Amino acid sequence: MKILIVHRYFWPDQANCGQILWQIAKHYQSEGHKVDILTSLPSRNYYSNKIQAKKNEINENIRISRINLPIESGKPYLRILNAIKLGFKTNFMAIRHNYDVIISSSVPPILGGFFSAVASKITKTKFIYFCMDLYPETGKVFGDFSNLIFYKFLEKIDSWSCNQADSIIVHSTDMKNTLESRKNCKKLKIDIINNFAVPAENNNNSDFLFKKNEKNKLTIIFAGNLGRFQGLDSIVEAMSLIKDRKDIELVIIGDGSAKKELQKLAKKKEANINFFDYQPIKVVKKAILEADIGLVTLKPTVFKYAYPGKIMTYLEQGRPFITTIEEESELVKKMNLEGYGFNVNILDIDKIANLFIKLADDFNWKIIMNKNAKISYEKSFSKKKILNKWSEILHSIKDSKY
Repeated sequence: MKILIVHRYFWPDQANCGQILWQIAKHYQSEGHKVDILTSLPSRNYYSNKIQAKKNEINENIRISRINLPIESGKPYLRILNAIKLGFKTNFMAIRHNYDVIISSSVPPILGGFFSAVASKITKTKFIYFCMDLYPETGKVFGDFSNLIFYKFLEKIDSWSCNQADSIIVHSTDMKNTLESRKNCKKLKIDIINNFAVPAENNNNSDFLFKKNEKNKLTIIFAGNLGRFQGLDSIVEAMSLIKDRKDIELVIIGDGSAKKELQKLAKKKEANINFFDYQPIKVVKKAILEADIGLVTLKPTVFKYAYPGKIMTYLEQGRPFITTIEEESELVKKMNLEGYGFNVNILDIDKIANLFIKLADDFNWKIIMNKNAKISYEKSFSKKKILNKWSEILHSIKDSKY
């Protein structure tokens, strides 16, 4: 089959979703499919790889076409223009190359899926809509779409795209339930496939960010995007309440729109937090192994529209984690059932601080939870299992009717 994959940020950008799609593309190619990628040139926001990316290249027998899209952070109109440019290129390539399947991610939001849906309809091509996050719902949480008419308009556009899809990929039953609750959606073909931990590059000389030299010191790690979804300001506040406990430290690795404010708050509160910029995945994994426990935070209700990818990396490294996500979420239910973490309300700063103290005072939880984390990864999130599910999706839509 001839497959086109469309995504805004792709390898060698360090964004997790682009790295996952690169692995999916290579998997499909290894099965004998012909795979093309449409994306943008690497962004300075994410790109920290010395690999030289060209506008047009063939890598591992996969043809990659990159268009030049300006950095759009904080510029909503430029974000729309970039999405339209990528969308028109999607339609051009779909018409020109006569693909069997178009796979589009939800980045850029709304318009990425819309233009791919249009392309599939024009060319009568199978369409897989990979909803890494759900839009416009995520934007509504943060007030981006406070105008109800505009929100309904965007929801209608994305629902139309969903209705055209032969398969919609989401990460959880919570996300599936959200899509099915939309008024504009008909009976959708929704498949739940989570991510796996992005493989580390072959780099034996990657440096340690830090070494845990004190046996009785609790090191908590957060590795990922520092954006509006995470609500890390509550964690900083909690750390400030226990700043006299020098045996408890928080390591934060990553960048994002909220980083500068978090650093200012941590400095003001004298919280025991160390910040590091984006790092190669090999370095991040070593850092997780040095830490005792991971941290997964989301603001209220976001679990209905997104699923944190960092979970898989923690579990792969055999590390449990602390979540600040609602008890009714699939994520927390699974964590509690399989015994690899702790949950606390993100709005209860005192309880967060008390949990950190409790974990530092008694490390008896570590051995069994480390083991449970590793078992859960192999059972549910291993690369082989997830890629096999992507193969099943391709086979299932091959003979389906339009």
